[in-house]
Amino acid sequence: MTSTNNSTSAIQKLKQHPLVLTLLAVLIVGAAFLAYLLYHQLIDNSKREQASEVANEYAGKQRLVANQYLLDQQQQLLALSEKTVFLDAVTSGNPEQLATAENLMREWAPELIGGFLITQGDDRLINQHHFAGQLLTEKVLAGEQADPSAALIDGQWQLMFSYPVKNEQGEALGAMLAILATEKLTKLLNAGIDPSLGTTELIQSMPRSKEKAFLALGNKSRALGAINLKLKIPNWQLRYTGSAQLLSNAQPSYTLFILLVSVLVAITLLLLYLTVRISLHYHKDKPLKSRSAKINHDEHSADPVDDSGESYLEVIPSRQATAKPEPCENNPAITDATLNAPEVVFRDYDIRGIAGQQLSTAFATRLGKVLAARALALGEHSLIVGRDGRLSSDDLCTALEQGILSSGCNIINLGLVPTPLLNFATHQLQQSDCGVMVTASHNPAEYNGFKIFFQHHALCGDEIKSLREEMSEDRPEKNPGQRSEQDLSGEYIQAIVGDIVPAQGLKVVLDAGNGVAGDLAVRLLEAIGCDVQPLYCDIDGNFPNHAPDPSVPANLDDLALCVREQQADLGIALDGDGDRIVAVSGSGRIVWPDELLMIFARDVVSRHPGADVVFDIKSTRRLNSLISSYGGRPVMWKTGHSHMYNKIMESKAPLGGEYSGHIFFHDRWHGFDDGLYAAARLIEIISIREQGLDDIMASFESRFSTPEIRISVSEESKFGIVDKLLENSVFQDGKVSTIDGLRVDFPKAWGLVRASNTSPTLTLRFEAESSDALEKIQSLFRQQLRSIDSNLTF
Repeated sequence: MTSTNNSTSAIQKLKQHPLVLTLLAVLIVGAAFLAYLLYHQLIDNSKREQASEVANEYAGKQRLVANQYLLDQQQQLLALSEKTVFLDAVTSGNPEQLATAENLMREWAPELIGGFLITQGDDRLINQHHFAGQLLTEKVLAGEQADPSAALIDGQWQLMFSYPVKNEQGEALGAMLAILATEKLTKLLNAGIDPSLGTTELIQSMPRSKEKAFLALGNKSRALGAINLKLKIPNWQLRYTGSAQLLSNAQPSYTLFILLVSVLVAITLLLLYLTVRISLHYHKDKPLKSRSAKINHDEHSADPVDDSGESYLEVIPSRQATAKPEPCENNPAITDATLNAPEVVFRDYDIRGIAGQQLSTAFATRLGKVLAARALALGEHSLIVGRDGRLSSDDLCTALEQGILSSGCNIINLGLVPTPLLNFATHQLQQSDCGVMVTASHNPAEYNGFKIFFQHHALCGDEIKSLREEMSEDRPEKNPGQRSEQDLSGEYIQAIVGDIVPAQGLKVVLDAGNGVAGDLAVRLLEAIGCDVQPLYCDIDGNFPNHAPDPSVPANLDDLALCVREQQADLGIALDGDGDRIVAVSGSGRIVWPDELLMIFARDVVSRHPGADVVFDIKSTRRLNSLISSYGGRPVMWKTGHSHMYNKIMESKAPLGGEYSGHIFFHDRWHGFDDGLYAAARLIEIISIREQGLDDIMASFESRFSTPEIRISVSEESKFGIVDKLLENSVFQDGKVSTIDGLRVDFPKAWGLVRASNTSPTLTLRFEAESSDALEKIQSLFRQQLRSIDSNLTF
């Protein structure tokens, strides 16, 4: 008790001496500042040293890869130049014989993009403005050694090798010029190390000219000094520059820092002790105010302090309203009673409802007439039609076609196909680029609907709502259109196979959820070299095993179990019509679509610097920093396949995606959402990097997050609840976005609530840097929603 009183007395005495307190503050601040300087100097230097060591190691690996490739090419091409058929061709000088031999050269060396046999006086290279090749062959014909060279031809870098074609006496009668693209070497270098960790460049330095990089790949960020290593080709060198990511990954040594800070703390404590002792000894104490006076003063003057440390999650108690977007109108009912279509059918980005109740065959026929009229008005004379495997799809598709044909419009029927194949048809077929897909995507078995694509634009919003009025109008029948059938599945598979690097035998479990994409997806993955284990790939419109919605974790349990039991490299889950994808790693971990988008963004943005990457409001905000770090521009947009597709086409973004599983590639593909193509691109990345999905995900920063949380509400009330939340709730220190529902971003967490456009639910999602922050933000949103509707069940 005496010790406590003495401490209290000392503190009270110190309060009477502002000079002492100032000295103490200066000591503490000075010590903290010195510690800060020490930290940045020592730790930063340590990180740079370690990162530089790693960069040197990576540079050495890249040099080995480049040298091995170049050595292989030199040996192969030198052996090729010694073939008798080439000697016979240059000896004859016959143009036809030379052309035949040149064709054989490209046949025997498939990697060549060009090959020539040049004799004295042959001016073909000059006529083609191939001056670099001409210089090489002139050296060879003059009996000199011609080292390989890189040249920029028609905007593309090419690698050139030239060797003499000799007779038995060793005389050079001609020169063989072999031209290669840089793609193969690029792939080998990309597969060697993680491109995000640095930039690899191959540099050519020629006499009397500036050095030029004829190959560059990897991260554009340059945080470390360049490492230059000579290659076996004279005048060529490899330059490797470590990125900010490599520097960030470095694990510094804290030993010296801890030792110096310990000394600094000891000195600071000693100085504090001496300062207090000397000051109190040479100053007389002033009488203290009475306790009651002190309490009275504190009660009237002290500001309340929140020491919870989590103020960024608190709600301002005032009722100040945030900016409110335009309210979402419920779609009015079709006035024609024969259509029997309630207002919930016309949704924000497609037409969807319960088959037989909200969607009838009469409805489908009337819709077919309206869509045919729109197509004809655009100058299109045919509509492409496909359907999924739902029990009601056949009848609805037949009724839809009756309406189209009765309006004088032709039909190209694709049959039972995934939605991506219908979109592929709108790009592939010459007859039309307008299509209608009969599908309810991921919804339960009793639902069905229509996805509509006109001239590579997905109908959505007011465009969908305006169909209601047009369907209520009477339309006279015309001379019926013609109906034809086409199977494009083979062309679709071949187009993807020609675009994708082979998978090298990866074992993949494919869960199609008994949807329409199962058979086509199995054929595709086998065609690119995968060992495929089908799971629920037979079409069954009852969906007996689980709902065709891979965004629900429970629907992925069987896939994760099968991946582990089969010791597969990867699991792929598709939705009912094949335009959504979710992946499962070899360990059984679910890799959600926004995380897949991180993998794809790292691959795509490196080839499209400055390009947009579009993601929906439900996606992780890790995408912002990742896309920016690779030189891209992150764009957050509304949820919904139609909104996303249109935004990507409008902004010419090479990549986009949303959390529910729609991934859009406009890089090497057509821009529409395609779960099968996205699966192939993911497999390509895994094959090239020679890393499992778990290892790839380990290279990204981790977050605590929830899957999509769904709260059942009535169809009529869901938009009203979100509107009231926007009107009544104010979030302190949060950045509010209202492009689709309400998303609030705090420094350590973010939360979202929005009305689903495909089902009678509110959807919520949360992400945070820690489990505590995740729980706090969920609690905050629960509190706000319950203040609007106390009957909500979380």
